[in-house]
Amino acid sequence: MKRIKLSRTEFIDAGHYIPGHPKCGRPHGHTYRVDVTIEQELESDMLLEFGEFKRRVWDVLARYDHVMLNEVMDAVPTVENIAIELHRELKKVLPDFKVTVRVYEGVRKWAEYGDE
Repeated sequence: MKRIKLSRTEFIDAGHYIPGHPKCGRPHGHTYRVDVTIEQELESDMLLEFGEFKRRVWDVLARYDHVMLNEVMDAVPTVENIAIELHRELKKVLPDFKVTVRVYEGVRKWAEYGDE
């Protein structure tokens, strides 16, 4: 069997603040780039149809788009915690796959979290 990866890149816009941080403690916003990669043994011609992949990803991302992340997340919304939470939620809609999530906060900064 062939092991293969399939990825989607999506964007969400959201506000947040990091309590007590000297620079990021004030409310501000970002356009976050979210790369979602799934991996599995390829048993047929297609791992997952792209339209279905998009639907499942947006079932999760819609909750985080155009919101204040501090109001929808239990953890402090650092890019690290955003990646961890998105991974946890995406695993619910993509349970049969190894899932990796990379979240870019701006252009050159990102955090990645995924299955071992």
